[in-house]
Amino acid sequence: MPTKHWSVPDSLNKSFLKYNWPGISWALLILVLSTITPPSFTIPQLFDLFAPDKVAHFIFYAVYVILFTYSFSKMPVETRWTRNQFSIPLFSGAIYGGLIELYQGYILSDRIADWVDFLANSIGALMGWIVMRIWSGFQKKAG
Repeated sequence: MPTKHWSVPDSLNKSFLKYNWPGISWALLILVLSTITPPSFTIPQLFDLFAPDKVAHFIFYAVYVILFTYSFSKMPVETRWTRNQFSIPLFSGAIYGGLIELYQGYILSDRIADWVDFLANSIGALMGWIVMRIWSGFQKKAG
């Protein structure tokens, strides 16, 4: 008996790319910036989530979640992505932030993995999620 292979329809792939290119582009920008060796400057040694480096992580991952959540909300309703328009960006943002830190720590020789950066990434993703939940509530009341 032949086995069935599950595949994603081409229309779903095209729809995903059509609506999510801003988020995908942002994720690629994060990857590029995470790969480049930063110029030498002193970063506080203390656990400081308000250091400029941590604030940048926070902002980048908040924007990541906002872009993907907005894109998912614009996709056609019949796609499976819209049913999870809030949870997929949140969890993918946190996972992506963790993978970037592992990439920096284990693949790049001139970068290090920092769990505080991962924490800032995750908090940023969560704040982006909260912003979009609030914005979605305002949109429903206005519409």
